[in-house]
Amino acid sequence: MALQMTKYRVTGPGGEFLDEFSTNAPGFAEERIGRIRKYHPALTVTETDDTLPDSGGDFL
Repeated sequence: MALQMTKYRVTGPGGEFLDEFSTNAPGFAEERIGRIRKYHPALTVTETDDTLPDSGGDFL
């Protein structure tokens, strides 16, 4: 079973890199981006699929 992840890349108004992270919890992403937005209100957030491939084995 593949683990569904989304990668978030956060850049400032001039295109400067601010943050990049992957998560499968949209609430966590919203909170993290919100903290950055307090200091950089004009953000650009790019979301891309970052699903991890199925390894074919059990993790447990």
